[in-house]
Amino acid sequence: MNPALYDFKRAFVRPATIIALAVFILIGIGLSYLVIISLGMSAGAFYPMFLAKLDVETGEFTIHYVAYDLEANPTTAHVEVSILFGEWKSLEVVKTFTFNAKGYHVLQASLDSDVLGLLSEKELFLRVASSTPFGFMDTTMVFQPKNNKTMSASLGEIFISNGEAVESILAVGRAFLKNSELIITLLAELPSEGFELYYALSSGLGWAGFDKALLAGNVSTGLTVFRINLSELGVNITDTTWVALYLKDPEGVTYTTNPILIIRVETGVTQRLITNVVAGSAGIGLFSQFFPIVVLYLAYTLVAKPKGVGALEFLIARPVTRLEIYVTRFLAGVLTATVSTGVFLTALNSSIFLLTGYSIEASNMLILFLGVAGSLIAFYSVCYMVSTILSGGRYLAVSIFLYLFFAMIMDILVFITAHLMYGFTPRLGEELFKMLYTAYYFNPLGSTRFATYYVSPENFPDVSVVNPYLVVVAGVAWTLVPAVTGWILFRKANLSR
Repeated sequence: MNPALYDFKRAFVRPATIIALAVFILIGIGLSYLVIISLGMSAGAFYPMFLAKLDVETGEFTIHYVAYDLEANPTTAHVEVSILFGEWKSLEVVKTFTFNAKGYHVLQASLDSDVLGLLSEKELFLRVASSTPFGFMDTTMVFQPKNNKTMSASLGEIFISNGEAVESILAVGRAFLKNSELIITLLAELPSEGFELYYALSSGLGWAGFDKALLAGNVSTGLTVFRINLSELGVNITDTTWVALYLKDPEGVTYTTNPILIIRVETGVTQRLITNVVAGSAGIGLFSQFFPIVVLYLAYTLVAKPKGVGALEFLIARPVTRLEIYVTRFLAGVLTATVSTGVFLTALNSSIFLLTGYSIEASNMLILFLGVAGSLIAFYSVCYMVSTILSGGRYLAVSIFLYLFFAMIMDILVFITAHLMYGFTPRLGEELFKMLYTAYYFNPLGSTRFATYYVSPENFPDVSVVNPYLVVVAGVAWTLVPAVTGWILFRKANLSR
């Protein structure tokens, strides 16, 4: 077996390394839940639609529900539907239903006669609380009488009669623009088959009449989705483009909405939301701050400890050169740091994908990997250099101090210095960030901080001292300079102590 791979196996398949890696795999999985919880606690980061109908004679209650994420894709939702009555400020719950919607969902239930009896006393309300991986929304509205038999409540644009029909049609819809594709989603309760949907685009608030409308397709009860390639029609959508929807029944009667503002979908916005939460959370920091403890222990087990007990001197007596020992054991630590980072980030990203259907963008994953792995490799290089000078307990004492200094003390010193220089002045925040990121160039663990800065600029103010070329130079220098210095020292070191 290749000596570097053999030493890597010895370094990686150690109880301390395996236990630490298992812990951080669990942290990666747990961080994915933290991401979901953080996103789920935000308000309105998705687009719900529902259409509810209540038969006041039989008590039959039906609700059609669907929710779309910020990229116009159906998303899962936990939904709680409550029927309430009373005055707006003092509503009383009379019936609650819950369901999990994986995209479009229909709930049908029957209300007791005592609930229907409340209709003659006070107004009836509908509360729909939706919780998705991308946010929550809580909506309460009055049940509106549709006719003597039916009441309805909905979230979306309601189709109304044009005066020629006896009654209106229950339907709600949204319109999305994704790249050059117009996506029209429609929830409808129709009295019969044979309905058609037409759409008409207009600029500003101007009304585009039915004479300018184009056929989207046939509509049936439930959810219908239309996807229209506007590039083939030569249509240019602006921020002020509206769409009017028309339903036409088999007899030729049309029903229409007020113009709906088209929701412009930004591709990749969900991935950026997830990346921002990941970069701004404690998970990446936990791994990059505490796995260096395993790294310094690796340098101890590979060089400092065997040197202290004379094991390296024994190796030199065999047909193995000092350079081979130095290089193979250095590469073993580098491989351990690299593989450990890859396993941690893979566990994190896989869990996020399983929970949301989205993963961190590949380019951002690469930046995070390079940043975190670069920090661990740079710190290992420093510890490896120290192991060529010191052995046993002296190495552990110095390496632990270096870890504490670079992981915590250095930041504390920067905060103290910034306060002494600028006090509690308007310049303090700006100058503090400049000093912190300048200090990261002189910190082997600084690559992680720069990585989170670049993958999630929304979380951080613009810092003028951050330069990508200097970031690379600093990371390479923190790896190569200690490694070369360590070899110079190791070449002349007494391997018997």
